[in-house]
Amino acid sequence: MSVNEPKVRRRIISLLIFLLSLSGLISFALLTESDPHLSAMANPPGLLQVHAASGSSPVNIPIVDENTHDRQQAEPTIAIDPRNPDIIVAGAQDYRLRDSNQHRWHGYYRSTDGGQTWTSELLPGFPGDNSPDGMASPLHRSNTLSDPVLAFDQMGNVYYTGIAFNITNDVAQPGLVAFVAKYINDGADYFGATMIRGPLNDDKPWIAVDTSSSPYDGTVYLAFDANLTSTSHFATVLTHSSDGGRTFSEPLYTPGDETGELPGLTVDPLGDVYVSSDAFNPVTGASLNYVQVSKVTNGGTVLAQNVKVVTNACFLGLSSTLPGGSFRDFTIPQIASDSKAVYLVRDDCGLGNSNVLFTKSMDGGSTWTASIMVNDFVTHTRTCCVSTQHIFPSIAVSGGIINIAWYDSRQNNATSLNALDIFYAYSLNGGLSFSPNIRITTVSFDPNSVKRSDAPNNNEPFIGDYIQITATPIRVHVIWTDNRFACDTVILGYGCQDQDVITAGIDLPDFSLTTSPPSMTLIQGQTAATNVTLTSLSGFSGNVTIALSTSTEGLPTTTLAPRRVDLSPDTKISFLLSFSPTFATPAQTYKMNITGSSAPRLHTADFSVTVQPFASFPSPGYIRFPSLGGPIAIYAVFGAAFVTVGVAVVAGLLIFDRLKRRRARPLLQFLLLLINSAELDLASSQYVDVSVFSSDVGNVRHAQEQSCLDNTWHILQLLMNDFWPTKISEVCVHYQVPIIGDNWSHLASSLSQYRLLR
Repeated sequence: MSVNEPKVRRRIISLLIFLLSLSGLISFALLTESDPHLSAMANPPGLLQVHAASGSSPVNIPIVDENTHDRQQAEPTIAIDPRNPDIIVAGAQDYRLRDSNQHRWHGYYRSTDGGQTWTSELLPGFPGDNSPDGMASPLHRSNTLSDPVLAFDQMGNVYYTGIAFNITNDVAQPGLVAFVAKYINDGADYFGATMIRGPLNDDKPWIAVDTSSSPYDGTVYLAFDANLTSTSHFATVLTHSSDGGRTFSEPLYTPGDETGELPGLTVDPLGDVYVSSDAFNPVTGASLNYVQVSKVTNGGTVLAQNVKVVTNACFLGLSSTLPGGSFRDFTIPQIASDSKAVYLVRDDCGLGNSNVLFTKSMDGGSTWTASIMVNDFVTHTRTCCVSTQHIFPSIAVSGGIINIAWYDSRQNNATSLNALDIFYAYSLNGGLSFSPNIRITTVSFDPNSVKRSDAPNNNEPFIGDYIQITATPIRVHVIWTDNRFACDTVILGYGCQDQDVITAGIDLPDFSLTTSPPSMTLIQGQTAATNVTLTSLSGFSGNVTIALSTSTEGLPTTTLAPRRVDLSPDTKISFLLSFSPTFATPAQTYKMNITGSSAPRLHTADFSVTVQPFASFPSPGYIRFPSLGGPIAIYAVFGAAFVTVGVAVVAGLLIFDRLKRRRARPLLQFLLLLINSAELDLASSQYVDVSVFSSDVGNVRHAQEQSCLDNTWHILQLLMNDFWPTKISEVCVHYQVPIIGDNWSHLASSLSQYRLLR
C-alpha cells in the first residue's frame, strides 16, 4: 500500500460521510415542506392563538326603495324560511295607496339573499287590483287592512294575518274581521285568503304554526281580541286550522274568564300552545295589573290552564304617550318557546320609566321565574334629559339562544323624547343573564316626526304598536319602523311622511371546529397527526369542552386532545392529535369524532384514520422512506437520486478495491447487485425502496428466535467491514426470504429483510 493511500481513503470516507449527511438534510427539508403530517409534527403539540379581524356592525337596510309612492310603513313583521335561511319574508302596514286616495294595506316583502335585497308588493285584493288573484280574494270587499303578522310552516308555506275593514269619509266602520292569507313555494306565490267568520270587531291578531313534528304539525293557530257574540265581552280568543288555512275552528276564549287582551302566541316542540295576554276587567276595561299565559293542548281544542305569570305588572296604557314624547305606546307581551322552556318578555313601567323584563317557565307554563331586566341602561332619570325608555320588546329563540330586540331612548340627550334606536341582547344560558346591549340602528330617529295619514287617529304621531325579531341558531334579523328619512316625502296637511321599515341581520357569537387533514392513511409503525382548529366567530368567547370518541377502539393516540380550551373573541386555537399504530394495531379504518361544546353551542368534526398492514413486498428487503408529494416532489426525487447514486459510486470504488485484494467475488456480486438494483419508484409507490442483499455471511446463523437487531447489524458489518461509521440501533429483521440463484448458497440460513424505523 502506498504512503498516500490512507490519506486518500480518509478523504474519500470524509466525502462519503458528507454526501450521506447532505442527502439526509435535503431529504428532511424537502419531506418536511411537502408532507403536511411532518409539517404539523415539526411544531410541538400545544395551543396556538392567532388573532383575526373583528366582525362589522349591523347594516341597516330599508326594505322598500325610495320612490314617489314611498309613504308610511308601520307595525312590521318578519319570518325566516326553515327550509332555506336565505329566504326571508316580511310585512307591514303600507300606505302607498294613499296617493290615490285609498287606505293602508298589507305590504308583502321577500328576500332570497339573506335580507340584502327585497322585492315589494301588496297583498292581492286591494282597491284597484283587477288581477285574477285580487278579484278572487275575499279581501276585495274591504278597503283597509291593519295589524300584519306572518309565520312559516315547515313546508315553506307562509301564513299572513291581519284585520280587514272599511274606512268611509275618514271614519273606520265597525265589523273588523280577521283573515289569514297564504303564500306557497317558500313564500314566492300567493295562494288565497280565508276570512275568520263568527267573531265581532276583531283586533290585534297574532299567528303561529306548529312545527313540532307532533301529530298536530302544520296546524295554524290564530289569537286575536274580539267579541264572540254581541253580548259577550271583548277579549282574547284562539282559533286553529288543521287543513292548511282553508278553514278555521270556532274560536274559544283564552283565558276562559275573558280577561285577556293584546295576545302573543307560541307553539312548543310538544305541540302545546301558549297564549300570553294583559289582564283587563272584562266589564269595565280597567287594568288588572297582571300578565297571564293560557296553555291550550290537543291541537287547540282543550284549554288546559291559565297562570298569572306577573302579578304586579305595570302596563303602559292603551294609546298612552311616554314622558317627552307624543307617539302612542302600550304594552303587548311577547312569548316564545323551545324544548327547554317557555319565555315571556314585556315592557314594564314599574320603576317610573319603561324597562324590558324577561321571565320563563320550565314546567310547561305552571310556574315562572322572577323577572330580570334585559336592558343594561337602567338610569330612568337624568338631570339633563327626559327619562330613558325601553319599549316594544320582541323575542325569538333558536338553537338554545334567546334573542330580544326593542326600541330604546338611551341615546336621547334632550328634555323631549326625540331620539329612538333599536337595541338587542342575547342569552346563551337560558335567560339567566343577557349580553351587553348592542345598538342595531346606525342613526337615531325622532319617533314624533311622522303623523298617521289614515283613520282612525289620523294626524297623530305613530310608529306602530310593535316590532319583531326572528332567528336561526347563527343569525338574527330585526325589523322596525324608522323615521330617519321622514322628510324625503312631504304631504300637504301631514308634513313629513317617509316612514320606512328597516331590517338588520346580526351574526350570533359562535365558534367553528375543523380538522386538517380530515382523514389520513398510515402504515403500521408510522406516526402522523391531524390539526384541530377552533375559531371564534362574531365575538364568541368562553370555555369550550373537547371530547374525542372513536367507533372502533384500538388505535393509539400519542398526543391527546385538551379537555378544555379558553377561546377569546376573534381568535383561533389549534392543537394536534397524533396517531401511532403499532405493528399489533389491527389494519382497518378508524372513525373519529371530535366535539367542542360551550352551551348552547355544540360542534362536531368527523375524521378517519385508515391503518394499512406492513406489507410483504416483491423484492427481498426494504429500507423504506416516506414518499414526496406536491410540486417540490420532482426536485426532491431527482436530488435524492443524484446523491444516492453519488454515494453508491463512492462506496463501490472504495469497497471494490478491497474486494479485489481479498478475492471476494461473491461480495462483489452482491455490491454490483446492490448498485444496480437501487430503485426509485417515482410513479405509483408510496416509498423509495432500496433492495439490500447479503452473500458472505457464513458465520451468521439466522433463527427465528435470534435477535433481529444483532443479526442484521452483523450483516451490515460484513458488508461494510470497518467503513461503517456508526451503529444503526433500530434495524429490525422482519422475515426470511427465499434463496436467489445458484451463487447464493451461503444465504440459506441468513438472508433477511429488514426495515429502518424512525
